[in-house]
Amino acid sequence: MIHTIGKAIYRLAALLIVTLGILALLLLELNPSVDDIAAPTSSDVVEARAFFQAVNGSSQAGQLTARPVITTEAQLDSVVRLASRFTPGFRGDVTVGQTDVQGQASIPIPYTHESLWLNVSATVPSFDQSLSLSRVKLGKVSLPPDLVLEAARRGANILVGGGFGDRLIGAASSMVVDEHRLIFALNLGGLGNNGIMPVVFRALRGAELPSTKDFDRYYVMIREAMDRGDLPTDGSFLPYIHFTLKAALDSSRGVDGPNAYTAALFALTRACGAEDFALVVGDVLGGDVVASRHWATDCSQLTLNGRIDSRRHFTTAAALQAASNRGFSVTVGELKELYDKTKSGGFDFTDLAANNSGIRMSNRFMSSPVHDWPRLLARIEHENDIIISFDDIPQIMSEQKFRTNVGTIESPKYHAMLERIEAKIDELSLHND
Repeated sequence: MIHTIGKAIYRLAALLIVTLGILALLLLELNPSVDDIAAPTSSDVVEARAFFQAVNGSSQAGQLTARPVITTEAQLDSVVRLASRFTPGFRGDVTVGQTDVQGQASIPIPYTHESLWLNVSATVPSFDQSLSLSRVKLGKVSLPPDLVLEAARRGANILVGGGFGDRLIGAASSMVVDEHRLIFALNLGGLGNNGIMPVVFRALRGAELPSTKDFDRYYVMIREAMDRGDLPTDGSFLPYIHFTLKAALDSSRGVDGPNAYTAALFALTRACGAEDFALVVGDVLGGDVVASRHWATDCSQLTLNGRIDSRRHFTTAAALQAASNRGFSVTVGELKELYDKTKSGGFDFTDLAANNSGIRMSNRFMSSPVHDWPRLLARIEHENDIIISFDDIPQIMSEQKFRTNVGTIESPKYHAMLERIEAKIDELSLHND
């Protein structure tokens, strides 16, 4: 009997190995089907930001009907180039035809040093009422489009819950191609608490985010301390860092430390971080308590390293890093600088230095047991215990000067500057063990 069971298990394992081998031969390829794409530029960030703002406009609370979103092939290619910064090795391409849009992507298989690739392509025809696919190919295999769409819907329902796949696919009610423009009706407002950003952060973090009530509790705590005069409304932002970290420490219970830190940093950033923070994480924050309160004071005059923008960069990057616990906030900071290079006149490495200092603070607290937090807090006596001096960090550069002196955000000179920033952060009191 045991011998028979052993033979059955052996045959099953052999069949599984053969099946996986056949699938690998069919689905994986030695070369990417998409040419390598250039590093994103400032114009890519501007185009992609406009696209996401248009999409965000379709997801505002209380909106019942789909709103038209108009985009172009160039704008979608900009979005793809930005996506490549979040997935190393990713390559993608979008082509808008006369009646459809075609997309293809090449994704390197991890740990193969880009010697194996998963090539994917799909075509979305103009549609009315419901999203459809006319062609899907995975590696060398053409798949039934309706089956792929149904599998995606069911998979999203299972992974996220709450009928997320149904509502996500149902959010797009029509798409029309008009002279190489895509005009589609999109309504994401029905996604509710299972919205887009909680899903994104859950994937990046590998765990659930704290609840909205936790964010709101810290937010009210910070704003009430400001209105009482316990926290200053001008000068150094450092007292806010101390107050927020101490609040997270006081309310944490050992295993809840990372969630307490994340909720507290989100609340601090909602109050004092970048203005676009609420746009990025809109469906994560903003409970009834926050929406119904009015405050007498604000953070507008507070500084880090004597600069208001450094306070915003540091705090926002720290919060995004806590939420993702990956390299997400690093890339967001890079892309924001590219955007600023166009809109504000230049690329500023000191902003990246503030970003990375905030990221490293989050990494330090999130990776340390709660019982070690009092020791870390005791190390933060001055601003330059948590954020580096900007003395030898290049400040604002015009687009032409950046291109001449640095090149792109993939050039050796750019990475050398990031290494210099990281080395300076290593020497800060918070990190110098």
